[in-house]
Amino acid sequence: MKKVFALTLAVAMIASLLPAVALASPGGNKGELDLNGAHFELNLLGKPDGWNDKEVTNPDRHTMFVPQDTTNWEIELKSGAYGNKVVNHGNVTDNVDALPGFAIYMTQGDEFAVLDGTAFDDDPCEFQLGPGQYAVYVAARGKPTENAPTIDGWLQAYDINGQLYYYLNLGTVSVTRQWKNATDLFMIDAGEVAGSPLPPPSGNTWIFDYMEGLDSSLYGDLAYFWQLQNDGTKLIKVRFYKIS
Repeated sequence: MKKVFALTLAVAMIASLLPAVALASPGGNKGELDLNGAHFELNLLGKPDGWNDKEVTNPDRHTMFVPQDTTNWEIELKSGAYGNKVVNHGNVTDNVDALPGFAIYMTQGDEFAVLDGTAFDDDPCEFQLGPGQYAVYVAARGKPTENAPTIDGWLQAYDINGQLYYYLNLGTVSVTRQWKNATDLFMIDAGEVAGSPLPPPSGNTWIFDYMEGLDSSLYGDLAYFWQLQNDGTKLIKVRFYKIS
């Protein structure tokens, strides 16, 4: 039986703003980026199916327990009266039941907090970002696997008048042992909105600012989540560097 879960998280800023971070310059060990400046670090610990069903709710923790192998995991997508549409940079697919992998739902609040830290308790994993905008970097640790994990950023929005759910893909990052810039997963532009009725943003826009600006009489049930597909990696590090 396939498992269906979800999880929450949120962050980042466009590549053109990264020079202002002043801590994403090359020069780290083994050619990695030198990202030792002030940041919040979240560790995604890969565990086998059935590893643990204990609730993990300490908001001060910096870890989440996620599937080490997402082969048998799915992210169930909602449908309105007229179904749903998955939009990938202008390409639209109708009535998709699920996405492969595991979802981490993200929100933004007064401080960083792990609201639900395990995928194995029949509840979604949930992560809250602190206020502001962030540069976000990811890297895999531990023994390399044949297939690198991938992370996609997604916006969920319910079109109230059309009675359709829309899922907009904001990009994909392949997670390797070198630090990768994942900031763009938290930015939305006009090309990513194309194919949906949602209004185009003015340039690249922080996803949570965009969601906050949507008309609540037109769009509801807004959510942002990461789609994680993992094939054996035991540790993924995620770092958030505040830039505004």
